Amino acid sequence: MIRLFCRVLRYAACACIAGSLAAQSAPAVATRWQERLATLDPVRPYDYFELAEEVADAAASEAERELARQLFGLAGALDTERLGRSAMLALAQFATDVRERDRALAAAEIVGGRGGARRTFRPNPDQIEALARAFSSYRRGDGRKALAALRQSDADALLQKISGAIPGGADAFRAECASMRSSGGPAIDTDMARSLLLVELALRRGDARSASLDIILNGDEPLLEIDRTDPQALWRVDPDKPWWRDGAWSGNGNG
Repeated sequence: MIRLFCRVLRYAACACIAGSLAAQSAPAVATRWQERLATLDPVRPYDYFELAEEVADAAASEAERELARQLFGLAGALDTERLGRSAMLALAQFATDVRERDRALAAAEIVGGRGGARRTFRPNPDQIEALARAFSSYRRGDGRKALAALRQSDADALLQKISGAIPGGADAFRAECASMRSSGGPAIDTDMARSLLLVELALRRGDARSASLDIILNGDEPLLEIDRTDPQALWRVDPDKPWWRDGAWSGNGNG
């Protein structure tokens, strides 16, 4: 009974300490940067970007990383022409998942005036040629040459990049090539051969490939939607509340 009572006391003490630390952590970020935040003014957008970089470099918690994201977002929203692309590239580094990172990178190209948000990549032509040789050797049942081709011009990295477009993935392709070296080469599956030819065609077409070839290469994930006419959705902040007052972003600069 005494032992149980002691456990309860220890649990209560730990809970009290944890609650105290949680209560202290909330204002800690604001306190640390309070003076700098209070001096920010939308007439000087670069100050937001500069402070965002400092917060990002010193960030020791998720709260500080979120503050850095807010500051980069406000910098980009307040001066998209000069700071938009740099701010969005910085936001890409803070993305919590791949899709959000892709959205930020695509948005960086749009706000920077460099094009649209098409999900595409441009492998080196030498990479494509080496991968094509690997596919050709595979179709002939020569796994040794296929693997040798993957080691040329960083073709193996390209294979990994498009792994989802290959039946079984990049690892299965390498494993089958390796088995050919010892067994003399199994019969090539016609569906696999066809898939590899379509992947090669999609790579060679580049940006000029059709929508069907793009789906083969990139999958049918929904396209990224980016509307630069909606600053709040684009930057994930409210540009009408650029002043830091009383521990929150405000639309009133007086205080």
